[in-house]
Amino acid sequence: MQNDLQRAFVSYQRGDRQLAAQLAQKVLKRDRRAADAMMLLGLIEKDQGNFARARDWFRQGLKIAPRHTNLLNVAGLLEKHVGDHARAEALLRKSLAVDPSFFHARYNLANLFDSLHDYVNAAEQYRRVLQQQPDHVEALANLSTILEAEHQLDEARSLAERALKISPDHFIARLTLANIASREKSFGEVVNLLDPLIQQGRLSPVNHSVAVGKCAFAFEKQGNYETAFNYYQAANQVLHKAFAPRMQNLQSLYAPEAVEQVGKAVANFTFDAPAGEVESPVFLVGFPRSGTTLLDQILTSHSRVTVLEERENLIDAHTRFPATESGLRELQNADAETLSDLRRKYWKRVGEELGSDVTGQLIVDKLPLNAIALLHIARLFPGARILVALRDPRDCVFSCFQQRFGMSQAMFQFLQLDTAVSYYGNVMKIVTAMQDAGALPMHFVRYERVISDFRQEVGGMISFLGLDWEDSLLDYQSTAKSRHISTPSAPQVIQPLYTSSIGKWQNFQPWIGDRFKPLEPWVIEWGYQATGKSRRST
Repeated sequence: MQNDLQRAFVSYQRGDRQLAAQLAQKVLKRDRRAADAMMLLGLIEKDQGNFARARDWFRQGLKIAPRHTNLLNVAGLLEKHVGDHARAEALLRKSLAVDPSFFHARYNLANLFDSLHDYVNAAEQYRRVLQQQPDHVEALANLSTILEAEHQLDEARSLAERALKISPDHFIARLTLANIASREKSFGEVVNLLDPLIQQGRLSPVNHSVAVGKCAFAFEKQGNYETAFNYYQAANQVLHKAFAPRMQNLQSLYAPEAVEQVGKAVANFTFDAPAGEVESPVFLVGFPRSGTTLLDQILTSHSRVTVLEERENLIDAHTRFPATESGLRELQNADAETLSDLRRKYWKRVGEELGSDVTGQLIVDKLPLNAIALLHIARLFPGARILVALRDPRDCVFSCFQQRFGMSQAMFQFLQLDTAVSYYGNVMKIVTAMQDAGALPMHFVRYERVISDFRQEVGGMISFLGLDWEDSLLDYQSTAKSRHISTPSAPQVIQPLYTSSIGKWQNFQPWIGDRFKPLEPWVIEWGYQATGKSRRST
């Protein structure tokens, strides 16, 4: 039997899953308690996308061998894959409880925390992996990335260099060093680190796009704008080709069709004053790359403010009332019990995210594209205060075009200038329609004014929130340096305020051509055109 089991695993490792399954079943016919055979059959089902059957095999095996470290480990990986993170953590921890030296399970636990943005626990587990396996290249590289984002550059550099001694072309390690070089304004080094990987042509579409985008930024900082634009465009084309098939016929609040539907629905809504006291957060919204991360760091510097970091805490409301004509009509007519239940789910998500007592704190829910959810917010939290981050539409849209975001229906629009421009217009139609309807109290915070007159612009925001000024707001960079910031603005918000990002789009005007022409009404709307007159007080 042992020979058949060994042959089964060898066949599996060689990619012959059919023979591996046949041999494993043969083993089970002789011994119905062969947990290793069950584990192998579960792995085969997992590889084929049959997750329910894989789970059944793993559970059967664990009933027979509850302390089987390998089985606990692979079962934990399956639960992570299907999104049951609590069970994944429990299984991986149990594997380590049985054998603390089993570094494979420890690395997978670290990776689980990393994927959940729990960087404190992720770093701790990566360090423990490296205590056991000093040359574990993935742990070295992943820990270096966490430390670079947390501005611990010397140790991040050391770990990444150790990883490259083991694996010279390791993408994550090279990316960490490129990020450090970019922070240090060694832009030629950025290209030297990443361009060889680009030329090899072996990177995944996402990693290829990230590398090309980093090189594009380096060329831009060197003043080579034409090359930079071509690189930005090439990076986006790779992602567009890779993700276009997956973006077809998806339905979410962020789909372009849904955004248009929300904009049209505002005119048909009746916005009633709150019937009673409703506990409400403040919502910080705006178009991506409009300065919301900077405002996040500033607000977090206030002793009475807690900022939620870009989580879809309103997802239950989006799901219950989708952005369709009928879904939004149901939202308008939703009864008090339904709305109360959705508020309860919202605060449950917030509580899980915060994980600590925030009594007396003003909660600010920061998610830029919650601008699209303003109708949902108005129904769930009537009277909730809204902070709207503003930036020159041309800088805002071009900055979105430059960034490598995690892919979604919204971020997909930014891969081409034409669709990014259209998306901007439709999102802002919702904002202005809600303001005109007097649906919610809104305060606009202009990025350029934060740069030029920090005290007045930030003071106005703080006053709108009903808070007193604190001088800690002036030292927001210290706050930023103490936090793990997962948005593309992380390296920028720890720097002193600078003006080089204002009007940056003009460097690329020859290659943008007339594609920003549809933005002109918004440029005037927000008062960004020198000869134009703003139609709206902000």
